[in-house]
Amino acid sequence: MTNPFKYGRVVRGDDFADREKEIEQLVKDLKSGQNVLLYSPRRYGKTSLILEVLDIIQKANVTTSFIDVYGCMSISDLIDKIIQETVIPAEGTLQKVADFLKGWLANLRFEITVNPDGSISVSLKKEVQVLGAEKVLSQILDAPQKLAETKKKPVVVVFDEFQEISSMNGLSIEKTMRSKFQNHTDVTYLFSGSRKHLIDEIFGQERRPFYKFAKPFPMERIPLADFAKFISRKFTQTDISINPSTIKLILNFTEGHPYFTQQLCHEIWNIASETKKVKKKDLTEAVKTILYQHGDYFTRIWDSLALTQRKLMSALAQENKVASVYSTSFIEKHHLVSASHVKKAIDYLEREGLVEHSDGTHYIGDILLNEWIKSKICPNSTQIPRNHVKK
Repeated sequence: MTNPFKYGRVVRGDDFADREKEIEQLVKDLKSGQNVLLYSPRRYGKTSLILEVLDIIQKANVTTSFIDVYGCMSISDLIDKIIQETVIPAEGTLQKVADFLKGWLANLRFEITVNPDGSISVSLKKEVQVLGAEKVLSQILDAPQKLAETKKKPVVVVFDEFQEISSMNGLSIEKTMRSKFQNHTDVTYLFSGSRKHLIDEIFGQERRPFYKFAKPFPMERIPLADFAKFISRKFTQTDISINPSTIKLILNFTEGHPYFTQQLCHEIWNIASETKKVKKKDLTEAVKTILYQHGDYFTRIWDSLALTQRKLMSALAQENKVASVYSTSFIEKHHLVSASHVKKAIDYLEREGLVEHSDGTHYIGDILLNEWIKSKICPNSTQIPRNHVKK
């Protein structure tokens, strides 16, 4: 029997846990032309949520496009990705794609390639070398609006991991994008991001072009009661019994984090698949298995950190959540030298996505990395439960 708990990839349909309220609201906003900023920590299931929403919107005769900025290393890559994810899906055939581009980009030279699998690729990299990336980008950004006018139907465009434009001469690109997008009367944009400090800078600072351009839509964790029903259903459907109190322990450990909950349940299912019953000791065994599987990865992270950063990570792992990392008591207890040393370490760890800051507390975003660090500091510390806040 196949393990019903999926993680590490986009999940759809019955494998997608809850989110009915978010889906309903996002569909309503996007269909009404409201630009949206969807943000949450990494591995919350943003992409799965977005694709569910786009499926629904497409059925309402709306053209949709999903552009993953994360994989773009340069403005040139972004240019090609925009064409690849807007024009090609909308036009479909090689001839239609060529006709659209020739009619709209008559002044730009583009290369069209038919790949061995029959798919179509378009590149403007040579033109970027001649004219410059931002000049070409300025024209390409109009692709969604041109499609809307050609097809005579609205377009919804998603820029996933939008904060990554910060690494591509971000402020200049923001200005270009904002000047174009604000004139796209038939296009609605959804921006998603997971690095909150960068998203806050782009959309929250008054001097930035995207200030108040989109409706903030924070993606919260799945309500524990709903997640508990999902977990129970998945185990029951595969003929494995699990006690509600055990599910509560699982969710207490993962704090309802979608990715880590699915990952932990996946390993618990593997352990319980022979006996057909989940035992409480299976939770600890599953955590130990995951920590072993990720040991090399966590070690590389640890080895890359400076001494003060390691000390701070160790302190956060022991405390789990800290309301005041700059307090004298916290600094002295963990030998962190001074508030300025802590500030420098925090800034770096937040930029790297290792430490999160929300609801007035700092904590290690990766629950399993948190447990791995604790297992190194206190070898017998792997346990359930874990969540509390230190002042």
